[in-house]
Amino acid sequence: MFFGYMFDLFSLISTKKTSISSVRVKKFCAVTQFDASKVHYSFNAPYTLKEGVDKTLEHEFINPKKDEILFFSE
Repeated sequence: MFFGYMFDLFSLISTKKTSISSVRVKKFCAVTQFDASKVHYSFNAPYTLKEGVDKTLEHEFINPKKDEILFFSE
């Protein structure tokens, strides 16, 4: 956090924004784990992981349909 504050001070003095700040350092050091044990009691997966991968590969690469709408991501 000390280095983040140093970059904040430099940014304040020079009036230029830096890509490193105390907020970014704090987010980087934060714990992002969560407990999902409660979800396992109420959620039942409609397909196994193998079935999902097989269906995705079949639809996307083996037999793609030309007349459907395709969604492109970044």
